[in-house]
Amino acid sequence: MDGFKNIEISNFRGIDHLEIDDFSRVNVILGQNSSGKSSVLECILLLMGMSNPDLPQAINAIRSRSFSNFADLGYLFHNYDLKVKPEVAAELFDDAKRHLSLEMTYTFDEKSRTDDQNGSIPTSETKTFLNTLRMNFDTESGQNKNNYECSITVNPQGLISNKRMAEGYLEKNSVAFISSDLAAGNPANDLVELAKRKRKDIVTEQLQHFDNRITTLEILNNLAYVGLDGIDQLLTVNMQGDGLRRYLNIVAASANPMNNILLIDEIENGLHYSAYKKLWEALFSLAVSANKQIFVTTHSKETLQKLYQMIEEHPEYQNEMALYTLEQTKLKGHQAYRYPYEGLAEACRNNVEIRGIAL
Repeated sequence: MDGFKNIEISNFRGIDHLEIDDFSRVNVILGQNSSGKSSVLECILLLMGMSNPDLPQAINAIRSRSFSNFADLGYLFHNYDLKVKPEVAAELFDDAKRHLSLEMTYTFDEKSRTDDQNGSIPTSETKTFLNTLRMNFDTESGQNKNNYECSITVNPQGLISNKRMAEGYLEKNSVAFISSDLAAGNPANDLVELAKRKRKDIVTEQLQHFDNRITTLEILNNLAYVGLDGIDQLLTVNMQGDGLRRYLNIVAASANPMNNILLIDEIENGLHYSAYKKLWEALFSLAVSANKQIFVTTHSKETLQKLYQMIEEHPEYQNEMALYTLEQTKLKGHQAYRYPYEGLAEACRNNVEIRGIAL
């Protein structure tokens, strides 16, 4: 399995410093509001896309559910302190290491010469705004260590005037991110890939567990359609409600073997609790068959109960999962507490709260 053994995060959003160790195949991240659950997923996404200078703004757009300005990149910095670089480091299962830091700085750019109304040329002494985001990253494997940099520069109107890609770097892994926004996401790309590999029926079967009226699944004009028993025409999934759309997005991304790593934020969003157990079973089954690593955030107690019940019925998955509760402590700052399956089982049997002290 490709993926992450651990991760270390410093000065990113609300996280001053956090280390999470001993990741498994399916990793469930718990915690109270603003504990950093979504930030952990974003850091994994950044490490997987560290050669893409557009990614930080895209991450902000996902979180805000709207267009993200260049100035919004300050929200990636802990306490909005642009002088302290956010840093993310991780070790992967192939023993490779990667490290990324973000930096807001000023770069003189010939394409954006005018800095004020009189047309003066900005210099380092007359700069009026930070116009460049730099992503400095390195990879290490055995004795080989390589350093890279990519960046974007904007003009005074906030429009990109220069983009510098990381020369010589090629990302071998692929990541899929499913946000908590129920209106976001289109499974068409995943379904097309599965259709090419003659594996689309896997998703159809999983959808039938969700709704036994479903007879077929098709992709037409970049939209997913389902056939329902007793109805003579296909119906677009987008018109079938949040639950089916959410379920399909997750299952299709899980089944697509092109995604080495899958990130799911607030997995319970849009789903009735009766679907949780079926979804957990699908996630674990597809993670194993597609040999991928999955990270999930949740704050739902019913979701954890259904996870426990599912693994009780499928003990082969006991060693494939780990839970982490994120806490911001007074003495040690951000901490992650790991629970293997036995910890989940004990908590569910005895009604012990493990989602966070404040919940």
